Amino acid sequence: MKPGFLMGLVAGRSVTRPGRAFLWVSQDGQRHASWHVYVLIWVAPVVFALATALLAFDSWIRTHGTVPATGEVVRVYEWDGEYSPVFRYTWTDGNETEASTGYRDAGWNFPVGSRHAIRYFAEARRDVVLEGPHNWYVARMIGLFTLAAFALALALHGLLRRWLRRGARPGGPAEGGKA
Repeated sequence: MKPGFLMGLVAGRSVTRPGRAFLWVSQDGQRHASWHVYVLIWVAPVVFALATALLAFDSWIRTHGTVPATGEVVRVYEWDGEYSPVFRYTWTDGNETEASTGYRDAGWNFPVGSRHAIRYFAEARRDVVLEGPHNWYVARMIGLFTLAAFALALALHGLLRRWLRRGARPGGPAEGGKA
C-alpha cells in the first residue's frame, strides 16, 4: 500500500484511479460510492459463508458417508498431553485392520482394549472417524465468524447508505442554501 493511500480516500481523491476515490462528493454536493466499497464490505461474509458450507459438507460426509463400526483401541500415541488412539476394526471385506483418527485430542486417552463407536470409509483404507459432536466444531466456529461478519457488513452497509443519503439536499450548499 502506497503512503497516503488512506488519506487520499478520505480526502476524496484516488491514488489508484485519478480523479475518483472509493467515496467521493461530486460538484453538485451529491455523495457517491464506488462498487469497490460494496465488494470490500461484503467479501468477508461471503467467503466465510462459503467456507462454512464446505466445512459443513465435509462434516456431513464424515458422519453420513461412512460405515459405522465398533473399534477396539490397540494403542494410543501421545504428543504434548494430546492423544491419538489407534483402533482395530473389521473392514467391509471381513478382514481386521487398524487405523487412527488422524487427529489428536486431550480427551482421547482411551484405555487399550476399550471399545468405541467409529466410522470408516468403505472405498479405501484410511483414517477412521471417531463419532461425536467434535466432528462439527470447525464448521460451527466458522459459522459463528460468518454471523459476526454478516452483522458487521450490515452495519457498515447501513452506515454507507446513510452517508450517501445525507448528500446534496434541496436548499443545501450546492444550491446556495445554508449547510
